[in-house]
Formats: sequence, structure tokens, C-alpha cells
Amino acid sequence: MLNKQTIEEFQRELSSKNPTPGGGVVAALAASFAASLIEMVVNLTIGKKGYEDKEKILLKIAKDTGEIKKRLSVLAEDDAKAYQKVMEAYKAKSDTSITGTSRKENIKKTLKYAIEVPMEVRKLSHELEELGYRVSKVGNKNAVSDGRVAIHLARAAAKSALENIKINKLALVKLG
Repeated sequence: MLNKQTIEEFQRELSSKNPTPGGGVVAALAASFAASLIEMVVNLTIGKKGYEDKEKILLKIAKDTGEIKKRLSVLAEDDAKAYQKVMEAYKAKSDTSITGTSRKENIKKTLKYAIEVPMEVRKLSHELEELGYRVSKVGNKNAVSDGRVAIHLARAAAKSALENIKINKLALVKLG
């Protein structure tokens, strides 16, 4: 769904009355933009004169960053789905005969999953922040600002994911 949209389509959907996509999706996407900038710095460095001795570390940074970026793409989708499941659980009736679990138990279960997704986004964002520092140290000096922007984006993504963790934990605590 999200992976096939243009930026303009996504922005239109984000600014609509619909509750999804929301901040959790944006956090994952911000982190994926950080990853793309890190990869860009790597690509602007490999094969350039004066950076030959850095190629091995740059290839490792690129590999790690690429794996994180793929996972973030999945997590962006998962975040939207997790929020949708939470909303469905809140709207469900109290009857346990169909599912075998109470409405409250079902809400708790969906909230726990809605916490897991941003926790992983946060963890991966911190990893990207570190990769951004590394690529800024060894990468093409003409692209150092791109590496720094990646660091800032990764940091913002981690903080944004934390906001979703907090709100879902608060809802979980209120349920008792």
C-alpha cells in the first residue's frame, strides 16, 4: 500500500481525516530516508580517489543500512495495520463467545503489538544514527552534510517512535 504511493499521494492521505497513516508510519519513513542518505554518501564515495582504503568499511555500512531500510519498509506497513487492529478492538463488543477472549484482553493484545512495532523502529533508528556517524567520518567529504542530515533524521525517527510507544503504554496501563 504505502510502498506504491507517490510522495504527493502519501501526503494527501496523511493529511486526511483518516487515522492512518499517522506518526508511526512517518517515523519509519523518516528512518528509511536516513538510510537512503547514508547509502547515497556511500555511493558518492566508493570508487573515488583518496577513499580506496575506506571501501571495505563503506561496503559494510551499505550492507547494514540496506537491510535496515528493507525492514523499515515492512514496519511502516505494520504500524498502520497495528493501529487499525487497536481501533477494531476498541470498537468490538464485549461478547467473548466468538473469539474466546474478552474485549479488554483483545485490546491489550493489540496495544502490545502496537508497542512492539515502534520499539523496533526506534532500535533501527538508533542503529542508523550510528551508521550515519560512521559514514560521515569515512565518506566523501563533499557529502558530509548528507550524512549529518541522516543522523538528524534517524534521531527524529527514534524520538517519534518513542512517542507512539508512550501513548500505547499509557493506554495499556489505563486498562489495568
